[in-house]
Amino acid sequence: MATTAKIIACDVLRDEVKLVAGDLEVEFVEALLHDHPEQMRTVLNERIAATPGARTILLGCGRCSNGTVGLYAGPHRLVVPAVDDCISILLGSRERYLREFARCPGTYYYTRGWIDYLEDPYKEYLKIIPKYGEERARKVARLILANYQRVAVIDTGTYPVEEYREYLQTVAEFYELPLEYLSGSLRLLEKLVHGPHDDEFLVVEPGEELAESRFWALAAT
Repeated sequence: MATTAKIIACDVLRDEVKLVAGDLEVEFVEALLHDHPEQMRTVLNERIAATPGARTILLGCGRCSNGTVGLYAGPHRLVVPAVDDCISILLGSRERYLREFARCPGTYYYTRGWIDYLEDPYKEYLKIIPKYGEERARKVARLILANYQRVAVIDTGTYPVEEYREYLQTVAEFYELPLEYLSGSLRLLEKLVHGPHDDEFLVVEPGEELAESRFWALAAT
């Protein structure tokens, strides 16, 4: 990959992207934008438009609730993993995610990125205790994961997972769910950086816009 490439990635992938980026320029966007897809699209388009020259811009994110739909390449070439969200990226492939989904569809996933940069349901529960009282807050919080079957930690080997065990165990016990540790993979991120950009990626050529229809094929596979 030419050194003119640049990575724009979600904070959730900060540990993993830093490890694979090498000498490439890297920018991160707030993970909380996932809760506001239109804002995510706006911020990403601003970052892309603010990039001088004509470069290959590698996006460290997936469809993300249509947050990347409508990205405009301008003079650049955009490369986006053909995945629904960061879970597939952290597991190494969409196929691996689909296997995990088939095995246990009701999974709430964690990595350090999720804990450090996102408001998970347990943190939201702690925040609403002063407003609702502990008993009512607990009932509301437990409803959010009522249909889930496990909490799963993706260990990508890029952060000290043992430092988060106490928090993760607390979360699992609060929701009365088993806690599992899954091996992560940097395969897809490394392929994003080094290529080839085959059918595991969506490539948006200069002057084009990333249409939602480009993601539709994912639902059929």
